[in-house]
Amino acid sequence: MPAVHILVPVKALGLAKSRLAHALEPDARAELVLAMLEDTLAAARNTDDAVVTVITSDHRVAAVARRSGAAVLADPPAASGQDRQDSLNAALRSAAEHARDDSPGVDLVALQADLPSLRPHELAEALEAARATGTMIVADHTGSGTTALLHCTSQRPLHPRFGPDSAHRHLEAGALAVEAHLPGLRLDVDTIDDLGAAVRLGVGAATAALLDRIGSALPFPYPTSRREPHTSPVPDTMGR
Repeated sequence: MPAVHILVPVKALGLAKSRLAHALEPDARAELVLAMLEDTLAAARNTDDAVVTVITSDHRVAAVARRSGAAVLADPPAASGQDRQDSLNAALRSAAEHARDDSPGVDLVALQADLPSLRPHELAEALEAARATGTMIVADHTGSGTTALLHCTSQRPLHPRFGPDSAHRHLEAGALAVEAHLPGLRLDVDTIDDLGAAVRLGVGAATAALLDRIGSALPFPYPTSRREPHTSPVPDTMGR
């Protein structure tokens, strides 16, 4: 049985990263989503004997997932009246049930797909903390979002609360916060400033290769040689 099953939901590329629309053309945004996903999956797959499943309805996302060694689960159609966040949480609940049908009691992680600076040791450190307590979250670098929901108890099903102010909502529901300094795990890329911070921290190979190619289109200088983690911290409001 795997030590942990990591669930990575990814929306259709046409809907992804709208906050980067002023800085990148649609094709470049789609390529960035796929590159960041590839780097996120590379780190996840190298964490603690993990099995990884990508939840998506997008065939290009599914192709990257399979090439990266992840399983693919079709994103179920939204129920009548569900908004996008309700649909996301329902998809994660369904995927978690599927994972535990295959491996009863397996630890679960719901992980964001836009973590190009993630390193396996960061996810392993968060998992170690969650295994000592039950359910924990890693808040993003703004302190309001959630980059990882770690559910290491077999007594209750996974009940995600992603959406606006998800960190507070998860904490209010009883999860605890991982307090460790985990800059790559906290740095989800939603804005061009986030992307610049990820570049300074160090991005994975797929994101670096893409940025090498489109660097002239970026509104900040992109150092093509910087492919390894940088020592300068990024904003980390929950990790200190």
